[in-house]
Parts: sequence; C-alpha cells; structure tokens
Amino acid sequence: MNWGNKIVVGLAAFMIFIGGSVIYMVTKDSDTLIDEDYYENSLSYDEVYASKQNLINDHAKPGVLLSKDTLTITFVAPHNEGKLVFKRPSDGSLDREIPFSVKDKHYKLPISSFTKGNWVLDISWTQANTSYLHSQSLFIQ
Repeated sequence: MNWGNKIVVGLAAFMIFIGGSVIYMVTKDSDTLIDEDYYENSLSYDEVYASKQNLINDHAKPGVLLSKDTLTITFVAPHNEGKLVFKRPSDGSLDREIPFSVKDKHYKLPISSFTKGNWVLDISWTQANTSYLHSQSLFIQ
C-alpha cells in the first residue's frame, strides 16, 4: 500500500468517525436546560433579583449544615415559610421541590433518600413579609 492509499483510508476513517459522532449526538437527547421553564422564569427575574438583594441588605443568609443523613438550615430570624428546590445538574429527573414552614430558626430535613453526588440547593422563603432567595451547591455523600 503506497502513501496515497494510506491518506485516502485515513481520511475515510476520520469522516466515518465524524459522521458517527454527529449521529450519536443528534439521537441522544441530553440537551436540557438546568431550569425546565427557563424562559418563563426569565420574565419574573425582577422578583428574583429583589429577593437576592433582600438577602444581602438584611444579612439574612441562612446557615446550611450537611451531616450524614440530615440537612439542617439555620435562619437568622424565626417564622420562615417557603420552599427548598434541590436540582441535580447531571440528571434533571432527580430534581425535588420541598415546601417548609418553621416557627423557630432551625429546619431539619432527612436526606438519606437523596442520590449521592452534587446538588444545587435553592432556598426561597418569606420572613416578616420579606422574600429571600439563596442558592448553594451541596455534595451529598
């Protein structure tokens, strides 16, 4: 086999590889956004921004403590009501939304049923008619 044939065979193998990669990427439907309702959520971004700004202005960042099987959230003030949104970046089907209401400063949630790995926790709550939003990454072991 001379060098001209080797170039043709190498070019054909490369073209088959590229074609196979394109077919694989088109058939595998893994192009998902982190937020399912991304465009709808962007319309209400002013409210989200105000909630994040309230968190900064009021120094109301909650403490998040992750032990073996319990997630403990410590708020700055009592009487909090809202929701916890757990997002799994690698698999959106594992996302969870959990409403909560606490009269004291501490909220405890058992997390033994959660899949181990990286999570993004969004805490949105109201306290004394003021809305707050806090996002934090978690690694559940």
